[in-house]
Amino acid sequence: MKKTALVTAIGTVTATAVVRELKKSGDFHIIGADINRQYEIATSLDTDEYYVFPLAVEPSYIDFAVDFCKNHKVDYYFAVIDKEVVKIAENRAKFEEVGTKLCVVNSEFADACHYKDRFGEWIRQNLPEVAIREYRSLEEAQAAEYPLFIKPSEGVASSGCRKIESYKELEASVKGQELGSKYVLQDFVEGTNITVDCLRNRKTGQKLQIQRRELLRNSNGCGIAVEIFHDAGLETICNTLMEKLDLNGVVNMEFFETGAGYRIIEINPRFSAGTLYSCMSGGNTVLNAIHIAEGEPCEFGEIAVGAHFAERYEPYRMD
Repeated sequence: MKKTALVTAIGTVTATAVVRELKKSGDFHIIGADINRQYEIATSLDTDEYYVFPLAVEPSYIDFAVDFCKNHKVDYYFAVIDKEVVKIAENRAKFEEVGTKLCVVNSEFADACHYKDRFGEWIRQNLPEVAIREYRSLEEAQAAEYPLFIKPSEGVASSGCRKIESYKELEASVKGQELGSKYVLQDFVEGTNITVDCLRNRKTGQKLQIQRRELLRNSNGCGIAVEIFHDAGLETICNTLMEKLDLNGVVNMEFFETGAGYRIIEINPRFSAGTLYSCMSGGNTVLNAIHIAEGEPCEFGEIAVGAHFAERYEPYRMD
């Protein structure tokens, strides 16, 4: 009998990858969900059932999701939106009570990485060699060398991220709000975007990483043409982060590759938009997330170092 997997936000590139890998295995009854109507979501064509879900930020969302999982006998729940991951991870016990295993990272990890101001402070204290300098007040920023880079403390898909050319522009951007609580302000770093899908099975001690160099990137921060590579120094950095933060699950780490080494941009406590690249290159993070949720050993293939992948967009008729 097939297990039932719920995948939310299937209108995203990330969830599309999750659905594709689950369908390819042939072992799952797939329930897709999104905030939009079915005929607006092409990935719904690959699911066995489809439902419109409320926004995960709504206060009643956890009760709704737990009841849904109970009533639909959901075995595995995949979430790919940061705020939803943080919220359901905090309530893992409620889902376990109704027989649903969460295929998301442990709550402690999600909390440490989701809030960019907290994560920046953690990096400075624990791995300063890869940290990007941050400015915690307007007074500090006044003496900084511009341009700088500003991003929301809690944000997704590069929304609200931009270069700041002057202190006057900074003042106009923050409009009197404190840095560090709502915004993260840091040195503007130029380099090649590197993204690493990382997996750690806490029970078995297994670790995996798929390193990607982004050759083309869209405005939402998604690599649409990538090269799989391997750098031992970067592997050490990622392994250190997984261990120190006690990761259990699958996440995505982003770096700049500069002449002075790697500088960390952020850790996304979820599957990446490049999940399909990882799966196609030999590291099936989707199915291994289920192994981790079940407390079973992971199964790794040989990573296709040197391979190139590119994304394309296709239309589908929905009626």
